[in-house]
Amino acid sequence: MLETNPWNVDYYRSGQLRAQARAIADSGDIQQAVRLLNEESALWRGEPLAGLPGSWAARTRKNMEDERLRGAIDRVQFELHLGRHADLVVELSDLVDGNPYNEKLVELLMTALYRSGRQVEALEVYRRVRQHLVNGFGTEAGRQLQELHGRILQGDASLFLPPGSGIGTGRPKNNLPRDTSTFTGRTGELARLLDMATPHKTAVTVLAIDGMAGVGKSALAVHLAHQLTGQYPDGQLHLKLYGHDPENAPREPLAALDLLLRILGIPAARIPEGLEERATLWRAELTRRKALVVLDGAAGHEQISHLLPGAPGCLVLITSRRRLTGLDDVQSLSLDALPPDDAASLFRRIVGHGRAREADAVATLMRLCGYLPMAIHLVGNRFRHRSSWQVSDLVARLSDSNRRLAEIRGDNREISAAFELSYQGLDRPHQEAFRLFGLHAGAEFGVEGSAALLEADRHTTERILDDLLDHHLIAEPRRGRYQFHDLIRDYARQLSADRPELERRAARARLLDFYLHTADRADRLLHPQRARPPIEISDPPGVLPRLETAEDARKWFTEELQNLIHLAGHAADEHWPRHAALLPGVLSEFLDASGHWMDAATLHKRAINAWDELGDEAGAARARGDLARVLWRTGDLDDALAQATQALAVQRSLDDQQAMADLLDLISMIHIYLSEFTISQEYGLLALQTRRTVGDRHGEAESLSHLGIAWWHLGDYPAAGERMREALAVFQEIGDLLGQQKALNNIGDVELRLGDPAVALQYFEQAMAIGPEMGPQHQAIWFNNVANVRQRLDDLTGANQYYRNAVKLYQEIGDRRGEADALTNIGSCYARMGRDGEAFIHYQKARNIAVEISERHIEAQALRHIGDVHQAAGRHDHALGNYARALELAGAIGDLYEQAKALDQMGLSLLGTNLVRAEKCWRQALALYARLGVPEADDIRARLDTVQAPDRTDSTA
Repeated sequence: MLETNPWNVDYYRSGQLRAQARAIADSGDIQQAVRLLNEESALWRGEPLAGLPGSWAARTRKNMEDERLRGAIDRVQFELHLGRHADLVVELSDLVDGNPYNEKLVELLMTALYRSGRQVEALEVYRRVRQHLVNGFGTEAGRQLQELHGRILQGDASLFLPPGSGIGTGRPKNNLPRDTSTFTGRTGELARLLDMATPHKTAVTVLAIDGMAGVGKSALAVHLAHQLTGQYPDGQLHLKLYGHDPENAPREPLAALDLLLRILGIPAARIPEGLEERATLWRAELTRRKALVVLDGAAGHEQISHLLPGAPGCLVLITSRRRLTGLDDVQSLSLDALPPDDAASLFRRIVGHGRAREADAVATLMRLCGYLPMAIHLVGNRFRHRSSWQVSDLVARLSDSNRRLAEIRGDNREISAAFELSYQGLDRPHQEAFRLFGLHAGAEFGVEGSAALLEADRHTTERILDDLLDHHLIAEPRRGRYQFHDLIRDYARQLSADRPELERRAARARLLDFYLHTADRADRLLHPQRARPPIEISDPPGVLPRLETAEDARKWFTEELQNLIHLAGHAADEHWPRHAALLPGVLSEFLDASGHWMDAATLHKRAINAWDELGDEAGAARARGDLARVLWRTGDLDDALAQATQALAVQRSLDDQQAMADLLDLISMIHIYLSEFTISQEYGLLALQTRRTVGDRHGEAESLSHLGIAWWHLGDYPAAGERMREALAVFQEIGDLLGQQKALNNIGDVELRLGDPAVALQYFEQAMAIGPEMGPQHQAIWFNNVANVRQRLDDLTGANQYYRNAVKLYQEIGDRRGEADALTNIGSCYARMGRDGEAFIHYQKARNIAVEISERHIEAQALRHIGDVHQAAGRHDHALGNYARALELAGAIGDLYEQAKALDQMGLSLLGTNLVRAEKCWRQALALYARLGVPEADDIRARLDTVQAPDRTDSTA
């Protein structure tokens, strides 16, 4: 018999990979789960047990094929979750062909087709499968498949439309442009328009589709018109109004009516000369007709008011780049750019699926095109005629924002020409405002920042923003928040680049001053206890947001954060050293609390450079302290310690006691993360003494909390609890709710370790109830703590969900230490459920992170738990090896609790082979447990009472 590790056998390895994928997906890492399942799929080649005869081989072959299919189904479900439905249609179609009665595969195929805008094909798949089931087996489709069919039916309103009721006499007029075979998506918009197109009994139905240049208004109107042709048998008329056309002036209403009447077949001799007379004749002709009229490209309401029918029975579709607010009784739909998946599908239809296989490159290209149909058509048509190009070649050409607009072209058409026409339709003040907005470095802008940029009052600014919004040159994604479409932003920046340099710098100075001044006000409201130098603005902005409370400040920071980050980076890039130095410092507390640590690290590094350029040693030291805090958060502990130590030396030379205390406290916490708890205590006591000397009550409470954490790690739980309660009392005295939350969380952790989960849960619930809303890191800590209580109370399912919530938050903010801690806890949950494979995966992942960030406390925990998995499987030699390494690590860092746990588990692994050694380990563990005052001491005493070594003497005990 050949013995080998099961991992060397493809069949067993595939099963392990599937189990790992499911476990990792449960932790929220869907991308990694897909990668594992792709690796699993690659292991299968050909027919299992090919050539082996007999019933056993047949049964085994069938079981293996079923497992293979289950793996494929898992992977497809995960990929659908990632939004890859369009790419899965072909594979799912092949799988359904090979397994026509597998309703799960049919369900997945219908879902992929429906999400890809192919509802009819999805319904056809259902019809075909149901027919096979009824004819072949006399049974209906399953309940879940029937429900999916009904949902698809309800989601496609066009399916409810009755067929055309008949054709009018004579030859109805139809000059609609052709519908294109590449029309893609717009399912929701079509459903809304079809619902809005319901005829009125007493008035003509008028629908208006508005949107920015190139968004596909005309294509949607024509597509809709073709769908409605049967309902309007007396004519389908299309008229270009040239509201924004490079070669034609806007069509005057008089000329438009002349052309419409001629299309209807009215002889020229019957068409009157005057505007009102022509409008009267037009309306009279339509009173006896059921006609559909498409007025394409309206410049404004004045151009079309005379073109609207007067009696019910007709439908009018209008497209315009402007919102037609001057027209009464018009139902409007504003069209946005395509969703990413629909944009990619449109591109593939234009170029052919065979030339768009680079899924990631296609997704990037669509983003660079702003998901704008006109841009996609231009680059797609160009690509289709360049057989040697790859999609990545187009991505490279469009990635340079300075060249992007020039590259989106085809023959004599350019995307920038479409934007130029919209811009030229503005009056001079609005053109000037549009150019100035091109100088804004942020992603979006509000009224107050816009007023600073325009150097205007609030009323004038709001009016300009509303007018640009009506022209679809900006969008309003949220009330009072405005932004450019990506391509229009490029166009506005090109226009602004043509303005004189002094004018541009003056406008940017106003904008930077506005954000620096307002952010400083908001920071002082949110963190009044924080010591900071004053910030002076020579010409304070005239229009400011309402900031009266800490909640106002938090809301403003949340709304403007991306702008602030962009502008701080812009200040560093464009040589505004004062703003590049000051903005990161003003933002530091909010960036820290909200978990934007990567952004903060980048800004603080640039701030150090800016302070050095300004020759301000104290400013550079403050920036180093801010950077050290962020590096500590993200687990870059050596660099964090180096930065904090360097900053401390500067502040000592300047005799800034407050800054010294802050840095001493930070260094104390860095040493906790380095598992150097005694050193942490020393720095923490120095910080506490300094803060008490300068009268910093808030800092005093922070130092007490951090000293409590150090004592907790050293196993002195009464001292830890006492420090944390002292901190809570100070936080309550000064009214710091966030500080109270953190202190209550810490006290609950102590109570849990001392064996009282019910009391611990009370503290955690009190922390959540006290408000304000926790930042992401503290919320993750809270989730982790509550999960620990639930696990202790045997609510393993609830605990696992809370742990996953914690992992998700830790991963979002980049807290590697917190992530490793929560992964270890998830592993312990799985272990208690008897799912050792999943437990092992999570322990190993936690250990890898701990090693990467030099976190010896969590590494010791993970090693001990890995030993538990080996012990449960009877691999006691492996278990003892892991316990020994955990014990060594815990001893090196002085973690008494982890030492006791490792000795405790070593005893269990030794129980069957060396009772004397087992009892010795337990007695050592008991001494530590008793010293710590934890309930595990009672458990081990009971265990010692039940075992007796046969040859035990006092000396061996």
